[in-house]
Amino acid sequence: MMTLRLMLTAATSLWLAACGSAPDTPYFPLESGRHWSYTLHETNPLGEKTETFEITSAGPRERDGDTYWLRRNSLGTEYWLKLVDGNIVRSALRTTVEIEPRDDGVARTVLPVAPKLGDSWEQPSQPFILERAVPFRERFLHHESVRFTLAMKITAVDEEVTVPAGTFKHCIKAEGDALIHVLADPRLGGSEVVIKHTEWYAPGVGLIKLQRVEPLDTTQIVGGEVTMELESFER
Repeated sequence: MMTLRLMLTAATSLWLAACGSAPDTPYFPLESGRHWSYTLHETNPLGEKTETFEITSAGPRERDGDTYWLRRNSLGTEYWLKLVDGNIVRSALRTTVEIEPRDDGVARTVLPVAPKLGDSWEQPSQPFILERAVPFRERFLHHESVRFTLAMKITAVDEEVTVPAGTFKHCIKAEGDALIHVLADPRLGGSEVVIKHTEWYAPGVGLIKLQRVEPLDTTQIVGGEVTMELESFER
């Protein structure tokens, strides 16, 4: 017989899916219909590029008895998020060539629901801009050999941050770093790359700025910097 707790959980999940209500996650809004537009700028020794990157919140979905909150980016990738032990966690994704969402091998904590100074977590990641320069250009974004884990931590909870969309107060800052080794030059051996990753979130808005630094400049492999800043948002 189904217990009262399970019945209430199931009823709550169905209600959420039906009406589109979202849990209170002030630094990472999950409500359906929100839209964020960012300017994405990347630079490395091979050049630089600026483009627009957009994210839309698509609301709740039911899958395998759990409630997920979907986000889609302008490349068509769909992220499946849920709340686990007080954290917003990405559990699956679906690209434009996939019919069903693909479960992450390891669930990725995006942010605590109620972040406090000193909160820390681990976040699986991959290089954003690190790439091979010769004999052909190739990004390491999808190379399994250079996956790493960022040691993330809330380092500020009352920052004032200015981006193209405006000036935002009482922002939190999350910083993380990781050390990876790459064979950048066969003659000189491997090189260490210290990955630096920083995110800023504004209450009621969400992510307003992201910065990733991957410093490396050799004849064969180069790194660089990626910055993403909020241009506009719709509630």
